[in-house]
Amino acid sequence: MGFIEFHQGCHHEPGCFGPTNDFYTIFGTQTEFLVGHLIVAIIIGIFIFGILFYFNKKRKLKIPLFSMYLFPIFLIIFLFFLLAYLFPVIVVY
Repeated sequence: MGFIEFHQGCHHEPGCFGPTNDFYTIFGTQTEFLVGHLIVAIIIGIFIFGILFYFNKKRKLKIPLFSMYLFPIFLIIFLFFLLAYLFPVIVVY
């Protein structure tokens, strides 16, 4: 199980089960089955951005605007890969 891997599909070979097209996997899970992981990561990232924006408006935090955008983006990417690693989707063809 690699980090990001490329796999070739069956391409209509007899006796082959699975996807017919080429596909990528992240931690052994096809990317099309990781949509739920991405949605959860985006929701958490938007929530963190809202908290940062709220505290910056109330002047409780003094962080630059680009940091308010970059931190949730990096958090979304990190959470997506963490969720993909901790909660893999197993598909049986």
